[in-house]
Amino acid sequence: MAMHIYQHVYQAQLRNRKQRFEETPQQYEADVSRMVNLAYPTVPAEVIEQLSVSSFVYGLRDPEISQLVRLVRYKTISEASAQALEIEAAKEASRFAINPYQGQDKKMKTTDGNLIDLLLELLQQFKNGPNLGSCTPNGGRKPIRCWTCGAEGHMRRRCP
Repeated sequence: MAMHIYQHVYQAQLRNRKQRFEETPQQYEADVSRMVNLAYPTVPAEVIEQLSVSSFVYGLRDPEISQLVRLVRYKTISEASAQALEIEAAKEASRFAINPYQGQDKKMKTTDGNLIDLLLELLQQFKNGPNLGSCTPNGGRKPIRCWTCGAEGHMRRRCP
């Protein structure tokens, strides 16, 4: 079984491939998938998927995200990428979140351990599915009412 010379090059590139700073998880996922298919063209699809997930997870630029995605052991690179994107978004949102314990005895700590605990909790919530009972339409505000007909649910510019 002769291996094409370029396969070695693609395998080396794949081993050294890390997510670039400006690269989204989706862009990184697409490039890793492409490189795995070029590096291992004769390998069965399920092995290709395992190699893709492993390469994707270990090359993520943020070690916390990599650790959290690695804990779940996803079967497909698409699942791992979607979770990495959700965790990245949650981390970004938590940077600008208001402290819910402000002015109370409990103080929110901003240590790395608590951030990981928070992200693990969010990850568990995502795995369990959305809690639709706690969601309120329109962010808990009054329903939208049309100024023309007075009906709820649409604005004047969309009035039938």
